[in-house]
Amino acid sequence: MEIVLVYQKLRKDFGRAPKFHDMPADIVSETMPNPDLLSDYVERNPTDVAIQCIPEYSEHEVNTERFELQSQGIIHLEGGWPKDVDPSEVEQTLRFIKKTEKDEDYIRTIKGLGESLEHMIKQNNAID
Repeated sequence: MEIVLVYQKLRKDFGRAPKFHDMPADIVSETMPNPDLLSDYVERNPTDVAIQCIPEYSEHEVNTERFELQSQGIIHLEGGWPKDVDPSEVEQTLRFIKKTEKDEDYIRTIKGLGESLEHMIKQNNAID
């Protein structure tokens, strides 16, 4: 059973600007002080106190190993083909793709990626 409530309103009823105007203040409730309780209160001067429940500890140490950085680029017009495969030759590229797809490591890697992808999709569906 589908429950539907259709609510229609004219466009002219939406988006009206609020009209503010000054009015005198109304006293809703008034509580008078009790002179008998005045002795229970103590005036504190100053009343500004900083409280930290956890002691502050700070430590900073940097000791990293040095490594040689080398910039290396690739032209992305031809992809990441091995040196013995000419990317402009369709026959060589298809032969290399077929050979790679038959490799056991490739098949195992694709299956592992598929399982992790399926897990991520289920997580995303659970959030949505």
